[in-house]
Amino acid sequence: MVLPDFPEFTDIDVSFINIFDDALLRSPLEASEYTFTNLFAFRKAYDFRVSRLGDSILILRTRPPLSVFCPIGTLNLRNILGDIFSYLRQHTDEPFLERVPESVVNRSLRNNALCSIDEERDHFDYVHDVRELIELQGSKYHEKKNRANKFRSTYGYEYLQITPDLVDECLAFEEYWCEVKDCGKYPGLEKERCAILEMLRNFSLLKISGGAIRIEGKIAALTLGEKISRTTFVIHVEKANPEFQGLYQVINQEFLIHEALDCKYVNREQDLGIKGLRKAKMSYHPVKFIQKYTVREKQPMKGNK
Repeated sequence: MVLPDFPEFTDIDVSFINIFDDALLRSPLEASEYTFTNLFAFRKAYDFRVSRLGDSILILRTRPPLSVFCPIGTLNLRNILGDIFSYLRQHTDEPFLERVPESVVNRSLRNNALCSIDEERDHFDYVHDVRELIELQGSKYHEKKNRANKFRSTYGYEYLQITPDLVDECLAFEEYWCEVKDCGKYPGLEKERCAILEMLRNFSLLKISGGAIRIEGKIAALTLGEKISRTTFVIHVEKANPEFQGLYQVINQEFLIHEALDCKYVNREQDLGIKGLRKAKMSYHPVKFIQKYTVREKQPMKGNK
């Protein structure tokens, strides 16, 4: 498939992976949304459509509310902001850009009288120290380390690197996990389920790695992630059978040991404003957040010529 020129848009296709990676190499975005893996996996959940505007890739979310994510590949968002808002005004009464990382806001939009900029706290990424999460040292991790140690002393387990041969087992585990959690009743879990299925079914095409834990012959935990910069690894998926206390801590430790020892940081993505998820993520003591913002125009901008 071909990436069309703006204002034409098309669906995200797996064949676009190198185009996206090249754009991110040109102008890195530290937020987890902008990996090709996430955009491809959630393309149906958000009805993403994509287009090329100059050197930039535009990501249009067509599932209401209509919006554009932060363009990929641009060094100065201000140069194309007028074109984006002009397009959005033709299709919605409330045009806005969402999930714009703080680095882009600081580089292109601070003190811009034409824009209003608002925090999206529910979409802040949690960034942790890799070594801290592996070692779980100190009083602040005391409970988590005890759980991990108890799990290891109670259960015989096998850590496995996910390969295409393991995908069917992982799919079966995801189905089991969703039955236990009743994913169908919760829109967020259902979107996540669809995204995980996309990642697993396209595992050999996407540039991701995965780890699984098998107990008594069955997959009991799985995780998927990838390196997004020289210093940072991102965790896209982490699921564990809730019957095994301490398993979440162990799958996290094992995966980081096997895949992220050369990184300083691990990005564990956002909490989506879910109270329990926020509490769980905060309990791992993030060292920083990747802050994101909504950008709206204060007055109509003229499209660039």
